[in-house]
Amino acid sequence: MNKEQNLTQDGIEALRAEVYQLMKENSQKNQELREFLEKSSQELKKMSEESDRKLNKLGKFVGGIAHSNGELAEEYFYSAFKADATFANEKFDKIKKNMAFNDGEKGAEFDLVLLNGKSAALIEIKYNAKPENISVEKIISRVEIFKTLAPKYEDYDIYLGVAAMSFKKELETELHQAGIATIRPVGEKMVVFDQDVKVF
Repeated sequence: MNKEQNLTQDGIEALRAEVYQLMKENSQKNQELREFLEKSSQELKKMSEESDRKLNKLGKFVGGIAHSNGELAEEYFYSAFKADATFANEKFDKIKKNMAFNDGEKGAEFDLVLLNGKSAALIEIKYNAKPENISVEKIISRVEIFKTLAPKYEDYDIYLGVAAMSFKKELETELHQAGIATIRPVGEKMVVFDQDVKVF
């Protein structure tokens, strides 16, 4: 073997050793990267679970507030109508809260029902009345449901109203145009806007 061949052979061996060393270092760095990613993944999973837990808790809290606000509104309007059961120029002698009917196949509940011997007023109650939670068509459709589930009232004049602590203006206008009264607190008094109310 001559010197030139020996250098080439030595060069090849050195190159192999260098490649082997690089592969070894690369393998070690890949292992470190895998360990880092695994650790990061576990930490992200813990953070995600903690965020989900906190969001769930917040959702329950907000839901609780909404439920409490709804109950507060129902109690306010029930008490106000107990004090003065006048609606659509009629005096009512019975006030029923959460009046439920069920004929075995379908059921319905009405937030507030005012009754006398010839008329009934069905009042839907919301804390904040807005187009997202009040549909004029749905309110009107409840008349037929009421008469079907409570046939003893089928010959009654039916009035409709929506009571809320606050209203979106466009919804309030739409309700009045449909002949549905709106009821809201103004100062310490309950004010009924029933000038355009009609019999359904």
